[in-house]
Amino acid sequence: MLPRSAGVLIPLFSIRTRNDIGRGDIQGLPAMIDFALSAGHRIIQLLPIDETAPGQLSPYSALSVLAIDPTFIGVQGLPGVGRVVQGRARETVGKDRRVVPWQIMRREKIALLERSWKATHARGGREDGDALDRFTADNADWIHDYALFRALKERYNWTSWETWSAEIARRDPAALEAARRELADQVEMFSYFQFLAHRQWNDVRAYAKSRGALLGGDLAFSPGRDSAEVWQHQGDFDLTRTVGAPPDGFNPRGQRWGLPLPNWWKMGEGGFKLLRTRLRHASAMFDLIRIDHVVGLYRTFNFPLQSSDPNAPGEFIPKEEDEQRRQGEFIMRAIKEEAGQSQIIAEDLGTVPPWVRVSLTAMEIPGYKVLQWEKTNWGQPEERYLSPATYPEVALATTGTHDTEPITLWWREQKVRERADLLTALGLAERFSPRAMLDHDARFAILEALYASPAALTIIPVQDLFGWSARVNRPGTVGDSNWTYRLPLSLERMRRSRAIQAQTSRLRAIAIDTRRFPVDPAASK
Repeated sequence: MLPRSAGVLIPLFSIRTRNDIGRGDIQGLPAMIDFALSAGHRIIQLLPIDETAPGQLSPYSALSVLAIDPTFIGVQGLPGVGRVVQGRARETVGKDRRVVPWQIMRREKIALLERSWKATHARGGREDGDALDRFTADNADWIHDYALFRALKERYNWTSWETWSAEIARRDPAALEAARRELADQVEMFSYFQFLAHRQWNDVRAYAKSRGALLGGDLAFSPGRDSAEVWQHQGDFDLTRTVGAPPDGFNPRGQRWGLPLPNWWKMGEGGFKLLRTRLRHASAMFDLIRIDHVVGLYRTFNFPLQSSDPNAPGEFIPKEEDEQRRQGEFIMRAIKEEAGQSQIIAEDLGTVPPWVRVSLTAMEIPGYKVLQWEKTNWGQPEERYLSPATYPEVALATTGTHDTEPITLWWREQKVRERADLLTALGLAERFSPRAMLDHDARFAILEALYASPAALTIIPVQDLFGWSARVNRPGTVGDSNWTYRLPLSLERMRRSRAIQAQTSRLRAIAIDTRRFPVDPAASK
């Protein structure tokens, strides 16, 4: 288990710096690390940074779960990409807008990356060529198929791989080899993009280590149906079914995610090759790895892909509890084995049977403790919030996730009785009125009570650290407000803001007082 620490949950796309092109990028992470450390928070927890298709904003429906989205590549110092063309791109996307048009941003960023590729290719430098060759050799288990897939997506105008020529769709070796020859330049260009992304990431990883900071990643449940990995591993998925979630508080009819149903039995026969590749890849990038929708590894809720009844009920696979537990623990052991020194975190929220959490605890895998959801006697007159003092050490305590409303909004929507119950559970009833709005003092007191819990990890959405109300995502909805959240100011301006720095100092004091951040900075390394 990692040492007792506090962290910030922030999507990479939300980070805002003076040098970005309208979307957070890898080169903005050092500034985020420094800002978090100044607030006493050692962990930067991100959402998936996997590549998504044009128009797909959700990071949980990936075009590839192994490739970093090229739009996350920072453009500073790239060959052939000078200040003038960078400035033009920033003007085109309107980088200071609250919501930057994703399609325009992507077009401008890819154009800059293509410019860099052409400059590098024309220069023909042996040093860069050797480095690219080493990168592709080190990542041979995924990069060749991924780069070919990306080139084919361009050739077929972004149609699904299932509609491509039969030989290519079913991966006939001769057809694939012919395509590699015909698309050699594009294949190499897409490999180059990944080379840039991973080189920048390695620089950030080294910087984080030098500062005593930790990087957290998020392993999406499954690649998207139209993805490089499903095309490459077709037998590992049941393409007649789609994954979702059973009815819950977010959606009374359940959720259909559009992801292909993993064929766990077939994957297990092959030793979970794709899953192990993903874990090895993630462990080389992150100190913490969040396993999204962990209950789905035990029992996967799914629907028929085609049905005359739009309300056709879903079902769990496997069906029986003993099979579910056996499958889940088998998969989780494989995950832990491949994760190496990286800390596994289980996203065990939603409709999760109690025995799943018992299973995770037995394997010493921390799950989530969301302050507003931790109650006893649910649905009964005696329903009460649990004090964070009761949380176990092997846990991650928080005020929310990317799918929940910030705590300021949550407080605003609660009845006075609900607020009073929470204040009582936190031992704050005598200090704050449940009838008042959640001001800075009350919010900091709530955070301090949470940070004082035995849970080894506290990772808080950035909005809750500063009392902001914008959301990252509203489950079950589609719109420009989802997956487009940006910090209200650039990190450079936040460092100069007296109001924000005053809050930062209070957060640091809380982290130190609750033993989540050492007084001696050298001790955090």
